Amino acid sequence: MTLVGETYKMPDPYFRIGRGDLYAAVFRCDSETCGHLSIGSSVLKFSGHPAPSDVGKRLKEVHLDWTPKKVDRPEFPDVPDAIAETASEAHACLSIDAYRGAVALARAVVEATAKDKGITRGNLADKIDALAAQNLIREFTRELAHEVRRGGNEIAHGDLADEPMPVDDAQAIIGLMDEILQEVYQAPAKVRRLKQSREDRAQRNTEKDDGA
Repeated sequence: MTLVGETYKMPDPYFRIGRGDLYAAVFRCDSETCGHLSIGSSVLKFSGHPAPSDVGKRLKEVHLDWTPKKVDRPEFPDVPDAIAETASEAHACLSIDAYRGAVALARAVVEATAKDKGITRGNLADKIDALAAQNLIREFTRELAHEVRRGGNEIAHGDLADEPMPVDDAQAIIGLMDEILQEVYQAPAKVRRLKQSREDRAQRNTEKDDGA
């Protein structure tokens, strides 16, 4: 990222005296295929009134918060479309620090997965246990699913804590969601493709031998 133009001291009443001031500048992506502009900002502390060049130099040396944020939306090609799109949206929420939204969507993904497998009766806890009882998930994955459920329940039922959702918790829950989709959909799909490829090779070899 290359600094473009001037730096700015931003008004921000949330930063207390002594922590520094919020500075921002426009940066251009150096990639030949991109070249888009983003705003980078950081809290910097100077003694006195810094020259714009000093601010620019510091902004290039420190970690910056970027606007717009980079949105991460992985694809889940072996997962049913509606579930895959919701899982991708959960990742998007996580990437822009919308942690409660990410966790709520992860919970929805787990419940939708159970319903997709024909498990519609009972609450989400019952559905998760039924997934395990039908050998669709392992015991370890059942425990993962319950952790996603518990994290999502705080939000789904309106039991919102005064403290924000910790980033580590949100990241862990989204990771657990990924593990569940891996076991229910993606790993079996990979096995099916490998099996089909092996059978196709065997069939071609048989036809070659018959024609020899």
